[in-house]
Amino acid sequence: MEDQSKKGKIQVFAKNIRGNANGTILEESRYTKNIAGGRQVQNGRSGGVNHDVNQGRRSIEDTRVITIECLDELDDGSANDGSKTNTKKGVLFNKAYRFKAKEFTNGEPKNPNNIRWTLKYTDPETGRVDENILQNKDCRGPEINLMFSSNECCGREMEVRAFIENAESEGKFPVFMHNRFRWFDGQIVENELSARISSPWLINQSGTSLCGMACIFYLFAKEKPQEYTVFTKNLFRKGTATFNHYTVKPTEELLEKKIDNTGYPENTRNMPLADFIALAATRNSDNNGYKGGDEEFQAINWPPLMTELTEKLLGYSEVFSDGVYNPIKKPNDFPLPIVWKMIEDINKQISEGHRLILMIDSDLIAPDPDTIWNLFALEYHWVVLETPIETIQNLDGNGKIFYTLNFKVYTWGTKNKYLQNVISMNHFKRNYYGYIKAK
Repeated sequence: MEDQSKKGKIQVFAKNIRGNANGTILEESRYTKNIAGGRQVQNGRSGGVNHDVNQGRRSIEDTRVITIECLDELDDGSANDGSKTNTKKGVLFNKAYRFKAKEFTNGEPKNPNNIRWTLKYTDPETGRVDENILQNKDCRGPEINLMFSSNECCGREMEVRAFIENAESEGKFPVFMHNRFRWFDGQIVENELSARISSPWLINQSGTSLCGMACIFYLFAKEKPQEYTVFTKNLFRKGTATFNHYTVKPTEELLEKKIDNTGYPENTRNMPLADFIALAATRNSDNNGYKGGDEEFQAINWPPLMTELTEKLLGYSEVFSDGVYNPIKKPNDFPLPIVWKMIEDINKQISEGHRLILMIDSDLIAPDPDTIWNLFALEYHWVVLETPIETIQNLDGNGKIFYTLNFKVYTWGTKNKYLQNVISMNHFKRNYYGYIKAK
């Protein structure tokens, strides 16, 4: 054999090499190459590696997780079944809950860190399964503190899982994550949205001053019903929604709105749930001072907000506001020829394909006598003009000519409110302020 003291490589040629060691065999080399005609087997006291037949990893634990318990009380929310009851327990968005592996098949594991945790979630809309959506992907130990911070899981069923070897067959804890509007009945919201797809005029501001929001979402539901539905569902479930270039994200105070004993949001005088979600959330997102009730001044929808929503949310490329938004009614001596020009301009916009949202005094569509008491009343009201304004010539008992107006508008919760032969030119001029046109 050559002198092995020289630096270089060592080559050993043998028919059979067998090495027995009671201690440790240490092989150190920059490159090791083993060629065997048959199997190469390395056996150890606790198992082995067979390079001919791969053996699966065997757990050193002989116990498995059976059950899990939640150490914190789950929170109440709507049952979401149309019953208007708050009987469902679940977790809340951005709140932490502690879970513990409780029972085992053969006592607690020797090493508690061999207990692993996952959170399984199946998206019911896409069918996609996420088997571990925890922030820490290697969660171990007998207990875990879970922060439910993904709003994608809101309104969904999930499973907290603890296991030693097999996540599918070991401990599972079903958990429901409440919708962001957790007190609102999801089945009722679903039914109301379905009705508004075919009848957008059902959108109802009820006892609030959200007439501008009602007009915006009436056009949204009328012209893009599917997008309107998805937008409102996202607001309900996730607490935020984006369409085109506009995002609505209401405050926690609004999301926690309670339901009164009649089944409607508190302090809204029977406002439907779906409409509160869309209208009140959008107004609150722009002005946090609006708390989702019947506050009058905070809820008012001023022209700059209306034009912004018409352009950025509804997506119209040509948006223009025209008018004098003065709460003091026009005097009786306001020239009628100017009124004729106003009406001609309105009809011209409709003939050119524009959508028109009119700002009026509510007396225009619900006539009250023009007394000194309501000349200065703040009764701004937005309506969507559905037809051109038709002027009708009439004769009074003395043979004197006078004109009345015929037209249809959408105003909250009414189907094509038809104002026929009840609006005089004088009444129109005193109660009309201006319009927003969009195309």
